[in-house]
Amino acid sequence: MATDTYWQLEHEYYTIATDHDLIVRVIEHKEVTRTEGKGKDAKIVKDFVPNKVHEFKVKRSVVVDSSKYFDKLLDTNSSFKDSQQSRIDLLEDEARSAEIWFKILHGSDSGSSNLDITIKNVWEMLLTAHKYGLDPQLPAAKAWFEAWWLANEKKPNGRTFDFGDYRELLFPCHTFDYAPGFAAATKHLAYNAIGHITEKRPDNFHHYHLRLELGIVQQINAAKGRLKGILFRGLYKPIKDSFTGPHCDCKFKTYYTYEQALFKTGAWPLEDTFLYNSITKLLRMLGNFMLGNFRSKAVGPEMCAKCRFDVHKVVPEALSETSDSFDGLCLDCMNTSNPKVGDADEEYWRHAEQGTAWDAHCRVRHSQPSWYFSFMGHKEKMIEWKKRPRNRNDSGS
Repeated sequence: MATDTYWQLEHEYYTIATDHDLIVRVIEHKEVTRTEGKGKDAKIVKDFVPNKVHEFKVKRSVVVDSSKYFDKLLDTNSSFKDSQQSRIDLLEDEARSAEIWFKILHGSDSGSSNLDITIKNVWEMLLTAHKYGLDPQLPAAKAWFEAWWLANEKKPNGRTFDFGDYRELLFPCHTFDYAPGFAAATKHLAYNAIGHITEKRPDNFHHYHLRLELGIVQQINAAKGRLKGILFRGLYKPIKDSFTGPHCDCKFKTYYTYEQALFKTGAWPLEDTFLYNSITKLLRMLGNFMLGNFRSKAVGPEMCAKCRFDVHKVVPEALSETSDSFDGLCLDCMNTSNPKVGDADEEYWRHAEQGTAWDAHCRVRHSQPSWYFSFMGHKEKMIEWKKRPRNRNDSGS
């Protein structure tokens, strides 16, 4: 029997299946540095050397059935030398990722206790899945990620996911097909981003082939832009209305004072402030107007009927409409508008029919904007839909 190359290293053992017939070893490496050359020609060189062996006892049939890579590697009729072995080595993988995947495949990990699994660990799991052809949308894998999300979303110490976490969780939620998490992440980003929204990989994770389709991030940014439009239309409506109807002398004072009060909140004009503030912050600043810190003194009984608009109703209504306008992107609407098989997207358009809820058969509750911005099909079809006569009250986007 050949000498084990790694016999001198520390070993850690994991029994995934009690009736195991295959051992998979993940060889952990550590970074070391050495100096090459002397004097001014010296340079620091980094190497990765074997550091520890993680040994997993698994069922060959389970591993083979779950992965095309292992199916070919362990095919007893193939010419691979590993196909005849009861032990194989994986040299460039994360042990924690392998452990979780083996437990998922063998049905022995629900994920509910994985509070110590970081977002980076989740990305490493997806890297392992991509490398070995494992399916993140296996029912057991999806159940694991849902349990992980629920265990980590609100931790015992009170910490919840923040803006950076949600950027890093876009790809995992999409890949594991976790609709509630994807809706929560995309909604949070649309309301809380300053400037252009982008996805993000964890620090020191440099596998750039793992990323969302570009169109998905574009739709999140489009939804954010719409929120600004809703807020602007709501706040600007009294000013727009002042240009219609009979002329009066009081409108100059009324609408100047109204805009002055908006300006004093720090949120007006939106064309300037939107560049440097999130929607959430703009809503918070405009809330000062609601609280009466900058009440208009121009509206009173001496004003004409046109100018006697209820300024303290206009602003709260604009804030309320903006706050409730976007529920995040819907993975189910995304999938039905861009089906994996064929090119039909009838199920997506069926939501726009009279009497059909926008979130019909979806896993998350949402209104029209989520349906609209979750469209992943051909843009000409959406343009055609927008030109059609409307037969629903909630038809705007």
